[in-house]
Amino acid sequence: MKQSLVTVLEGGSPKRTPLSIYDWNLGATTSTGLRVAMDRPEWRELFDRGLLVTHHCEAVEAIEHGVETSIEERREGADVLCLHTKRTPVGTVRKVTRNGWHDEEWIKEPADYTTWKWIVDNTELVPRPNRCHEAEAAVGDRGVVLLTGAGNWTHRTPAMKINVDLAGTEQFCMDLASEVEELHELCAALKTQFIAEQKLLAAAPGRYVKWLENLTIGMLGPARYAELLLPVYREGVPILEAGGKRVMVHYDGALSLIADQIAAAPFHMVESLTEPPEGDMRYEECRAAWPDKVLWGNVNVGLYAKPEADFREAVADKLRRAGPRAFAFEISEDLPPNWRERIPLLLEVLGEARRDSDVTACGAGEPTIRTAPDEGRPVVCAPESVPVHVLAPALPPSP
Repeated sequence: MKQSLVTVLEGGSPKRTPLSIYDWNLGATTSTGLRVAMDRPEWRELFDRGLLVTHHCEAVEAIEHGVETSIEERREGADVLCLHTKRTPVGTVRKVTRNGWHDEEWIKEPADYTTWKWIVDNTELVPRPNRCHEAEAAVGDRGVVLLTGAGNWTHRTPAMKINVDLAGTEQFCMDLASEVEELHELCAALKTQFIAEQKLLAAAPGRYVKWLENLTIGMLGPARYAELLLPVYREGVPILEAGGKRVMVHYDGALSLIADQIAAAPFHMVESLTEPPEGDMRYEECRAAWPDKVLWGNVNVGLYAKPEADFREAVADKLRRAGPRAFAFEISEDLPPNWRERIPLLLEVLGEARRDSDVTACGAGEPTIRTAPDEGRPVVCAPESVPVHVLAPALPPSP
């Protein structure tokens, strides 16, 4: 089944639409933790049935120099508060989470942007290629590895990082509308850092790079998307392509207002793509708007609560409308409470919809990975509709 997901990610049509699940939905955020989770009987049975895992590999580490970081935990009634503090020579910033959710953001005033710019300017990026090898070994033939940068699931382009991780949407939108100078200065510093990070990812072992944008266009609007995101995409994607990578963006919200801009954007895949009510585009609309992009669709969480017959029909309908090419399903948001019953059913529906008429390997089907005669380099062998690429070599495991 791994081969079917590789086929999709390379833009091809597998015989069976694959289903994958995020590593952290298994409670795993490291390769070691993923090995343990995948070996649990309840998950092992699902992988045996064809479920795949997407393992996010933090291939770059960020080391903050001159920053004193502390974490304090407090209880407030039934709530658990975590106070994260960073002290620098130019100022102190603090974030608070309540039961794991944002309660107080890092950035609350213009001076906080300046403090964060100092942190960014004094951060060293260090490649960790051995993590890529360890991630591939953990996944084996039961999934794919997605390369991310420092912070793993907070690896985003500059404006989205400020929006999601530092200021929060409300503060970000107000400061953007007010043209707060310090915000733009931080955004410029983050862009320099982000582009440097893409150069490290381009040289890392692996094939697929993920930017976890968490975009719904109501956060920005089309004009700001064109101003703040597209230029970074146009600079960052060619760097990664030069290293043999394909790039995906995590877009799980409303996108119709920027459908034409997404079509012109250079990334290869739209990941966590969700139909209404969470998003605002149906899969056939997405395919019509972005015919050359891979669509990795998240199954709406609300569907899992429907009766079995309704669930079956809804999934089958999504498959029909998405079409056979360059489409996969995933569980990329919340793990449904009834996952033990519904994931097997979802796999069953996908099996029933198997496309027996599709082509098979190397000019007659799914891409396969083989070893090139020169230098032992692994390459993708694919049908004419799927480009052939040389993959970056894996490094030996850590001592």
